[in-house]
Amino acid sequence: MFFVPPDPPPAAIVWLWRDAPVPAWSQATVAVVDRHIWLAGDKVLVRPGARPRQLPASTAVIPVVHVEIDPLRPPRALRHAEAAVLDAMRSAARATTSGWVQLDLEARPSHRADYRALVRHVRAALPADIRLSVTALGWWCRSGAWLDGLAADEVVPMFFRMGRDNAALRDIVATRPAVLHPACRASAAGFSRQEPYPRHVTVRYRRTYWFDETAWKDHQ
Repeated sequence: MFFVPPDPPPAAIVWLWRDAPVPAWSQATVAVVDRHIWLAGDKVLVRPGARPRQLPASTAVIPVVHVEIDPLRPPRALRHAEAAVLDAMRSAARATTSGWVQLDLEARPSHRADYRALVRHVRAALPADIRLSVTALGWWCRSGAWLDGLAADEVVPMFFRMGRDNAALRDIVATRPAVLHPACRASAAGFSRQEPYPRHVTVRYRRTYWFDETAWKDHQ
C-alpha cells in the first residue's frame, strides 16, 4: 500500500521550483525560486529559477533566492558571493507581487558570521517596504548565536530533512516547542508533505511553507 502524503492546510504557501505545477489549494500566495546560486570553492554560479505552470494572475509571488553550497567543495567564506546574492535579492524585490522576498541559504557553522553579515547587508540593500524572509535549518532554532537579532522580518525554520538529529528535533518541535528559539515558535515554519506532523504543530504557526519531494506533480 502506497503512502499518500496529506495536503497542507488551507492558505499554506508552497515552495515551487523547476516547472512545478501550482496546487489548486495554494493559489493565494506561492514562493518561487527566482534565482539559484551555486557556491563551489571560489566559484559562484548563477542560473534562473522556476517557471511555474498555470500561475493565476491573482496569485501573490514571494521570489526566493536559493543559495546552495557544494558539499564536496564548500567555500571557506561567503563574502566572495555577496555581490551575486545582493544582485539576486534586488532582482527579487523588483519581481515580488507579495511584498516579500526570501533568502534560502543553508550556511555551515564556519559561515555563521558571514551569514549574519550577509542577511544584514541584504536587508540594507532592499527597499524599506519589502519584507525579508529567511529560511533556517532546524538545529539553528536551538542556538541563539544564529538567530538573535538577525536582520530579517521572518525566520522560516525548515522542520524536515534534519539529518541525524531528525528524530530528536521532531520530538522537540511536536512536544517541547518552548525549547526552540523564539523566532522558531509561532511566526512561520517550513514543512514537508512527506514528513507530516500532527495538526497541532502546523496550526501553531501564522504562516506555513511547504516542500514536496515530487515537486507537486501529483497535483497536476
